[in-house]
Amino acid sequence: AQVAVILCVVAYVGFYQIGFGPITWLILSEVFPVNVRAAALSVGTLTNFGSNLLVTLLFEAERQSVGESILFAQFALVAAVALAFENALVPETRGLSLEEIEKKLGED
Repeated sequence: AQVAVILCVVAYVGFYQIGFGPITWLILSEVFPVNVRAAALSVGTLTNFGSNLLVTLLFEAERQSVGESILFAQFALVAAVALAFENALVPETRGLSLEEIEKKLGED
């Protein structure tokens, strides 16, 4: 059972880093207007790392409380919600300059 938990954690982290993980940094770097981008990136980065810290601190207590199956099901649910959010609300910005992205976001 312990090997399965370790493999699930490794798989989760690996797939997150090649999938949804970089999207956070892409959105943060593109979505804010130039005049507030630095401050917004700071708040976004603090929120991201704060959330990571919260998951790290609560992981073991929650694993003992609800078990591995429910714990990883929660991770899967969060990933599914994030994917739905990305597909529904995040516009494609490939090939656009920051100015074009700002204009496109201003139209929505």
